[in-house]
Amino acid sequence: MTRPPLPAPPHRGGCLCGAVRFAYAARPLGLNACHCMDCKKLSGADAFHVLMGERAALVHESGELTRWRKRADSGREVDIVRCAACGVRLWHEPVSAPTFAFICAGALDDSSWFVPSSHIWVEKAGASFTPAPDALLVEGQPPDRAALFAAFDRLYPP
Repeated sequence: MTRPPLPAPPHRGGCLCGAVRFAYAARPLGLNACHCMDCKKLSGADAFHVLMGERAALVHESGELTRWRKRADSGREVDIVRCAACGVRLWHEPVSAPTFAFICAGALDDSSWFVPSSHIWVEKAGASFTPAPDALLVEGQPPDRAALFAAFDRLYPP
């Protein structure tokens, strides 16, 4: 498999109704897919795809937001940020790691280049799970995100 090249920032996105707009103005730290049950339910899909990035590079440009705090299977807490009008999930802000933001790939205006560089909670993946052969596969939640970031840098050298 040949991975599509990373587009240059900014990576723009928004919600379904168009009220909320955002931009991520930096190189991603990782492209991750989570297969835990919480992410499956939150996304309504077999996995949740996120662009892992620095919160300082995420710019909320317009629209009212709501936040909901969720405790994950790992015990970590995350603030889930949504459009106040249509409810679309836009990004997560991990409480224990306030320098990060995890942007929903589906909320990006163009996600055609998004191929996960890592997958977590793979033991909970569905029968259709077919990761790219060069992706990092992790059972459960890694103790930190260093391995996920290293996998991304291996596939997309800085």
